[in-house]
Amino acid sequence: MTDGVCRVIYDFIIIDPDSDVPLWRQIYHGMAEALEREMIEPFGRLPSIRDLSEGLGISRSPVENAYVHLQLDGFIESRPKSGYFALKRPKEMNDVSDSSPCESKYPVMYDLSSVGIDSGTADIPVWRKHLRAALNMQDKIISAGDPQGESELREALLRYCFEARKVKATADRIVIASGTQQLLTELCRMIGRIWTVVIERPGYVQGERIFNDFGWKVEYLGNAGEITVKELRRQKYDLFADITSNRPQMPLSKISKRRKTLIDWAQENNSYILEDDYNGELRYFSHAVPSLQGACPERVIYIGSFSRLLLPSVRIAYMVVPRDLAHTAGIRSSLYDQTSSKIEQLALAEYIRGGHLERHIRRSRKTYQVKSKEMLNALNMIFRDKAECRLLEASLCVSVKIKTDAEEKALLKSSREGGIMLDQLFCSHGGEYTANLSFAGIPLEKIRAAVNALYSVWHEYIS
Repeated sequence: MTDGVCRVIYDFIIIDPDSDVPLWRQIYHGMAEALEREMIEPFGRLPSIRDLSEGLGISRSPVENAYVHLQLDGFIESRPKSGYFALKRPKEMNDVSDSSPCESKYPVMYDLSSVGIDSGTADIPVWRKHLRAALNMQDKIISAGDPQGESELREALLRYCFEARKVKATADRIVIASGTQQLLTELCRMIGRIWTVVIERPGYVQGERIFNDFGWKVEYLGNAGEITVKELRRQKYDLFADITSNRPQMPLSKISKRRKTLIDWAQENNSYILEDDYNGELRYFSHAVPSLQGACPERVIYIGSFSRLLLPSVRIAYMVVPRDLAHTAGIRSSLYDQTSSKIEQLALAEYIRGGHLERHIRRSRKTYQVKSKEMLNALNMIFRDKAECRLLEASLCVSVKIKTDAEEKALLKSSREGGIMLDQLFCSHGGEYTANLSFAGIPLEKIRAAVNALYSVWHEYIS
């Protein structure tokens, strides 16, 4: 990385600690603008997270959050053992005023995006204690990490996964990485051939790009939670992606029927199910249904993560692979170097063994239960019959479906002008758009005002 790139980045990033805009968004906006204007050449190397945090005089967490979202939005890429690099932007996306999610002239007053957690749930003092203890394990941290994940954490996960989600595994079938996309990359490399994946709408943002990059075929069938045996048997699929955070609440009878449908299909067709059990431990209203993997461990590939359970900056996720894939494909031969911090893995292992994670989850459930009720009440009172609302508790958000003739671009622009930050919208059919409004990061006392503000900028578009 050249000094010129550093100077350009620091020219564009303006840190205002007194601003209502989170630090990571300020960094994101500055870097996105520099990349959009091609002040940083495509494929040019960027500062490391540590270097940029030191240069800006701030902690690593907001820098890491900004880099994660720059990757998700296609501005940059991370290359193992090499660092971060700028990507070439398509011409139609080179309009910062329309595409940047962080307009400086529209300060963010209400953050309803899915990037944060409730600050009151952050178990920072205890987590810091375990990080310090890990740093004192000199004999362990001076050596390179195990590409499959530290044995201490894999052993701790065996007990935790079974007790929390009834996941059945052995340590040699667990792979640890820095996130879901890294795990899916490992899975594709492990398989080593082209598979056909079927996904329910609204899709699988985390996985579709990875599948496409490896040449896998991605097809869509039905809406979340509504897939039928007839649809699955339409043609030969190698993998069904079961995204638990996309599914609405269901009665237990419907859940049981769905599980039987998927397991029977997988066994009959010698296919697999990918169970992305995002925040499965955080359910507080719906029945505590065990993981699908526990019912059929040899047909289900299970993925879990900790970024929303602990801190977004703690990049640890894990995958449990069926025995036949682990043996025939050979996990170790497919792995890159370790992508998740060895120190954080050692700290998490002790955090789990000490019972702190279980206590932390119990506290978090209570907080998010209160906030979800507040958001649902506010939406039903303010939007009334203008929207269809349903809780997606594992995603820590409420799904809001509206009918409109407006385009996504107009809806997002109006929300930014109103000081509201949203994730992307999902378009279904017949002029319907769905927004997933997260209640995780916004303070409880601001939820009703945020819903009011959203209705005030959207009501003219809603039919």
